[in-house]
Amino acid sequence: MAVITISRQLGSHGARIARALAKDLGYALVDKGTINRVIRQYGITRLDRIYDHKPKIWELFNEDSALTIQMMNETIAAFAAQGDVVILGRGGFRVLRGLSDVLNVFVTAPDAVRAKRIGKRDEIGVGEAAEIIRSDDELRSRFVSLFYGADWADESAFDLVVDTGELSDADAVARIAAEAAALPAYAEGPSAAGLEVDVVLRETVEQELDRLAGKKA
Repeated sequence: MAVITISRQLGSHGARIARALAKDLGYALVDKGTINRVIRQYGITRLDRIYDHKPKIWELFNEDSALTIQMMNETIAAFAAQGDVVILGRGGFRVLRGLSDVLNVFVTAPDAVRAKRIGKRDEIGVGEAAEIIRSDDELRSRFVSLFYGADWADESAFDLVVDTGELSDADAVARIAAEAAALPAYAEGPSAAGLEVDVVLRETVEQELDRLAGKKA
């Protein structure tokens, strides 16, 4: 039983790699929509707005923002405690850092490669695509810095860095799966499986995982 977090740069194919990885391993994919569905059970609907814009410094002291991020962190931890999940984005690598049964992965690619991919996807020029990438990198970096006090692009914070400028999507999936399989089964220290989770939150997460499993069936 393992947990894999995927952090990625825009244009790195990180999301599609996460989907393919979850499918190949038979794991549940926990993405933005999955996390938001659980959070909404508790009446918190501001997560998208907090994550998808640049918070000003005084917003760090806003009770709603703090509560939403706390709930997101608890939800990520609750999914991780269930095991056999791929968690895409949302600062999962920081929430679950240091846990023996968690593999934190950063999917990256050279700026030029990413710009070319985004330009093709959106049917725009490479220059415009490069600006979109720069802005997205800044957004992700600011979010992780403000709410977790960490450097989102610091590759040393991850267990594995995958460069899709060098590897195909299939090779990237295979490499991540191999690293996850190599996680020690009985490692010492804290683990995601041992996390304490609120009973109501655990039940909500279990229901969501059942829903996801039903969709795959």
